[in-house]
Amino acid sequence: MMLTFFAEQHGYYMDQELMAESAGYVRDAFVMASLEQYAEREHLERILLDAVCDEPILYDEDFLKSIESAQRRRERYQKYKNEDYVPQPHYKREN
Repeated sequence: MMLTFFAEQHGYYMDQELMAESAGYVRDAFVMASLEQYAEREHLERILLDAVCDEPILYDEDFLKSIESAQRRRERYQKYKNEDYVPQPHYKREN
């Protein structure tokens, strides 16, 4: 959500549905980008270049029901689909 606010503050828009559908990929991309000297930032760049838009995306009923729109979204989201993302709780480790 903070990424969306940042993009909109600078005059761009985010495809929030792409980010939500690809949550596992996004998480993995952030992890890979933060590995200091071994960082692989290209994964994060790839999804952000697809998610950031010049024009707002209107998620109205006509857009969501449109077959052409659904097909385009499915193709666009498929390349980031690795598996269903299930958030895992964090636990405090015993010393």
